[in-house]
Amino acid sequence: MAGGVYESATFNGGFTRAFNRMLTSYSQPANTIINFQIAIADSINGSCTGVTYNFVGPDGTANTYFTTDSPIPFNDDGTGFENPSQCMRYRAYLSTTDYNTTPVFEDIIINYSP
Repeated sequence: MAGGVYESATFNGGFTRAFNRMLTSYSQPANTIINFQIAIADSINGSCTGVTYNFVGPDGTANTYFTTDSPIPFNDDGTGFENPSQCMRYRAYLSTTDYNTTPVFEDIIINYSP
């Protein structure tokens, strides 16, 4: 199996906001896999520079992946993944067992509210 990971640039929401839902657009031919995780973190003195990101799936753990459009879990315990918060990144995990075809990540929309 061959694969790769795309990690987004940081989105700085400017202030704490709730990230509600992730909507994805992709092509997944036979023998390919595409999954997603999201990381949301508290800023450091109002900045996303130097923030540690913990990527999670729909159950709020690093052990799961989003495979369909889904709500983003909420967690405001002050450590690790935090939602609502200010800083956000996502990852797309792409893999194939057929070297003649690959999944194609096209677009992502992340809905948030103040």
